[in-house]
Amino acid sequence: MIFRVCSDSRLAWIAFVLYVSPMADTPTTAPAAHAPTVTETSGLRYLAPAKVRLTRKGARIDAMVDGAAPFTNISVWRAFPLSEPERFLSIRNEKNDEIGLVAEPAQLDRASRAIVMDELRRRYVVPVVRRVIWIRERFEILECQVETDRGTCHFSIRNLRENMLRPQPHRYILTDVDGNRFDIPDLRELPLASQAQLLAHL
Repeated sequence: MIFRVCSDSRLAWIAFVLYVSPMADTPTTAPAAHAPTVTETSGLRYLAPAKVRLTRKGARIDAMVDGAAPFTNISVWRAFPLSEPERFLSIRNEKNDEIGLVAEPAQLDRASRAIVMDELRRRYVVPVVRRVIWIRERFEILECQVETDRGTCHFSIRNLRENMLRPQPHRYILTDVDGNRFDIPDLRELPLASQAQLLAHL
């Protein structure tokens, strides 16, 4: 059973929707052919992949949902970049407000899927740290210069403990003030001097 209350200044209504299989007393869902374009669950707004169309105009990406007026200059983010990198994409408008989630991006049409994959590759380039050149702390911000697989990088981290992930016992992922990530696959593999500098701040 689904119990839903909807209201506005003019209308208040309560709807009960009950789908019961004739062969069992357990509820079933509505047929897939009648699945809605947008589904709201626990505050999350899911977008049906078949109803989402993405187009690229230069550096800009626009999104159209079920033929409605397009959202211009949207961005695409992974909702769970470590645990579910290929699913649950957050589509956001140019103010960074979430339009909705696409749970299964693989079900987008070919052109939209290609745009999504290209955007994710651009956004989630994660340099791998090979060596720490120096770390300095200034006004509760860590200034870091490191050598990565993509060259030397300089970045700043505010509140290291809140901007550090540890998906595995010796793996660390650091996020700088601009949202860029830096991967340390195994702290033990870094030079001893680099380990010492990092451990002094962990």
